[in-house]
Amino acid sequence: MSPALPPLFHVGIVVADLDRAAADYERRWAVKTERIMDLRFADARFHGQEVSCSARYGFISTGASEIELIQPLTGRSPYTEFLEANGEGVHHLAYAVESIDRHLAALREAGEDPSVVFDGAIADRARFVYLDGLAHGPVVELIERAGQGG
Repeated sequence: MSPALPPLFHVGIVVADLDRAAADYERRWAVKTERIMDLRFADARFHGQEVSCSARYGFISTGASEIELIQPLTGRSPYTEFLEANGEGVHHLAYAVESIDRHLAALREAGEDPSVVFDGAIADRARFVYLDGLAHGPVVELIERAGQGG
């Protein structure tokens, strides 16, 4: 039996220019982009290869979940790959799980074989993976906050 689908944490949208996208959301929907931050991933794995990349992230609260705007900054990443192939748009659906490794094992035990596109960490805060083959269109992101996994 497949693991239960956790509540939606956020929808990740890749954009070419976060400031422009944030201004557009504010103009159209009267919402502010908050928690804007640049993150660098020095030891990430992208399609199984070690990479170093960075991106700018901004979050818009929608009440029950969030919209995550993502602008790639440096290096090859799932975001640069997405922009080149699709232009701007919905990249992933994110779900918080207690343990990424246990969730992946449960998926595989249920007969699913998701491809791990990206595996990265935000130092001392969280690990996240992007999985292909679990949704109709966007990739699925699993997020494990530091201290929860095992």
